[in-house]
Amino acid sequence: MSDEVIQACRGTRPTSRTAPSTARASSRRRVLGALAGTALAIAAVAGPAGADERCGSDLQNNVCLEATGSCPAYASPGLDASPWPVFQQNLQHTGASPYAGPTCANEIWTAKIKGKILSTPAIGADGTIYFASAKYPVCALNPANGAIYWCGTDNLGKLPDYSSPAVGNDGFVYVGTRDNDMWAIDIPTLPASQGTVAWRQKVCTDGDITTSPVVAPDGVVYMGSDSLGGGTIMAMCPGPTRRIKWCINPLGGGVKNVSPAVNTDNSIVYVTHDGAYLTAIDTQNGDILWDIQIEDRRNGLRGSNYTPVIDPTTGKIYVGFDEGIYQVTPPASLPGTPTWTTLFATYDTFRERIQSPPALDTANGTIFFLASRGQKSSLYAVGFNGVQKWKKDYTQLGRGRARNTPPVVDANGNVYVVMKRALHGFDKNGNLLFTYPSAAQFQTAPILASGRLYVGAVDGSISALGDCPP
Repeated sequence: MSDEVIQACRGTRPTSRTAPSTARASSRRRVLGALAGTALAIAAVAGPAGADERCGSDLQNNVCLEATGSCPAYASPGLDASPWPVFQQNLQHTGASPYAGPTCANEIWTAKIKGKILSTPAIGADGTIYFASAKYPVCALNPANGAIYWCGTDNLGKLPDYSSPAVGNDGFVYVGTRDNDMWAIDIPTLPASQGTVAWRQKVCTDGDITTSPVVAPDGVVYMGSDSLGGGTIMAMCPGPTRRIKWCINPLGGGVKNVSPAVNTDNSIVYVTHDGAYLTAIDTQNGDILWDIQIEDRRNGLRGSNYTPVIDPTTGKIYVGFDEGIYQVTPPASLPGTPTWTTLFATYDTFRERIQSPPALDTANGTIFFLASRGQKSSLYAVGFNGVQKWKKDYTQLGRGRARNTPPVVDANGNVYVVMKRALHGFDKNGNLLFTYPSAAQFQTAPILASGRLYVGAVDGSISALGDCPP
């Protein structure tokens, strides 16, 4: 067995090329050393995972035990070529669509599925809309009229919670659930009554998968888990057979409701943990490249979403933590240390906290983000230089807390946000385009397709808006 495979199988945090500068680093290494002792004596290869697979003591002691260090060749890797295949549209999580969105609140159709909708949907290449809901855990809808193509699988699980589906080019949709599993669901040929579960990857330390998985260009699926507050990141091989390429546990802190972000050349995956740290990981072997603490205050709230966002033109990372938006510049070469600065402080000035990722409009040089103080929230439009362009407060948005509800941006710079029981559209200058009221509360962001917007509410209702006059 190669050194790389042994390292991947240890279930330990790989040696960092740039050691964490915080006092927590030494205590992390002590924990990792204890875990490594369990794993070194065992070499394991992943096998098929049944729907009701339980965890033995070995996997409870080392959730990374089955990592193999490599993946077999795969013919159809990457995300589906669709308008919105993954959380916040792309692997960099910019929340920006290449299409023009609606400029009116014209309701094309409404539909209803069973269970709460707490995560954003995804769209397949054929236009099918995938919502995560209830114990199914995915429903597929017709974009023309909202009719349900199929809803459910040949397995039964727990709620998908905040995990958004990711649609792969390989005919699978991936989603995490509260039963500590990430599901790989084989999308059926229509007509069909349900999808078939190819495999379920379990995190055996009570690791709810509330994070949204992503599918990298080489087909590797990245998933995260809180994992009893220790944090787990797994790189899953593409294809119909369950196989772990590499795994990190403990990462050093909880990974709740945070989607990993992949840079444009697929060399680094970024993830936040503890609501205060940003970590860069080598996509090929799981090595920690660097790990920095950005805020002193750590926040482990379930509903908060501190997903990192990458500017695809510069490679800089933007992350919203409780006290503001931060801009992180990766090192020019590795090994190296990143630099970071507070781009826009919300807490010191306004006592507002950021608990949703920003959206980047690189064409117009604008960062959009929401911040809240209790039930009073604001939408900010800020330049990449940190200068505020405009702001909408609760008197214009209505009352409500912005948590796990990132803005989304269309090709014209129009920005769309939800606030409790209303969805608002603004143009790039902050002029109101429309407000769409809802009887039920929105707890997740909308998504965009050409001329259309789709959004789900907590009561399971779904709305399609658009087809507006020119």
